[in-house]
Amino acid sequence: MFKKTFLTLQFIFPLLLTQCFPAMGQAQNPLLDVNNYQIYYGHVNEVKAKQLGKNDMVVIEPHETTKEHVADLNKSGTITLGYISIMELQDWDEEFVAKVQEDDYLRVNGEKVYVEDWDTYLMDITNKQYQQLLLEEIEEEIIQKQFDGIILDTVGDIDDFYSDNEELAADLRNGYVELLQSIKSKHNELLLLQNWGFETLKTASKDYVDAIMWEDFNKERLTNSRWGQNWIKYFQTLQKEENIAVFTVSPNKSSANYSKKHGFVSYENKNSIYN
Repeated sequence: MFKKTFLTLQFIFPLLLTQCFPAMGQAQNPLLDVNNYQIYYGHVNEVKAKQLGKNDMVVIEPHETTKEHVADLNKSGTITLGYISIMELQDWDEEFVAKVQEDDYLRVNGEKVYVEDWDTYLMDITNKQYQQLLLEEIEEEIIQKQFDGIILDTVGDIDDFYSDNEELAADLRNGYVELLQSIKSKHNELLLLQNWGFETLKTASKDYVDAIMWEDFNKERLTNSRWGQNWIKYFQTLQKEENIAVFTVSPNKSSANYSKKHGFVSYENKNSIYN
């Protein structure tokens, strides 16, 4: 690899550090340069691609677009992130569902875990077969369509459902980290944005992702919330010291301004529907 065998330790030592330890965010993280973004999960045609291309970054559903429209967005200078659900099975994706086996479902006390709000089931991210299905989905929908990165959604289910079950939460977080390591080993250039899962980020995944998203960033609820203020401070430090970008989704203008006040990039949307 090297032309000479007497390279100085000044060169070798930093190289060894880089190879032996995971990067804590990217040293040059392009997501830190994003000033505005949009989430859109509807169909992307040529007209919509031109509209979305006015943003620094877009988060879109890869099944609803083509490689050509992703290329158009990239040509406009827009960073493109494709949606992948990590912990919940999307029933509408019939091709993916057809590959799922019974062992891929998360079972607690022998029962599948149903998520009533979204009519989905939780999946076992520790299962190698299920991890492989997600990796194949990433290859087909993210890599082949040449997205710049992924939004890793439903990761927050680990915190939401099992914050009081430390053993199960730890197992699921370890499985999630295994998936992230597999993604990075194959496609280290991919930008990874994690949606929610703050404790999971803090305890397990922050060394592997480039950004965190905070949906429903509501000033009215956060101003006098100790929980909210603690996380705001944590993310400010994370952004400054570890180059991890912070994005919020705010329900109104006041909340969006509150987000910007704290150094976060906000997208204003009244609810969790993005089409």
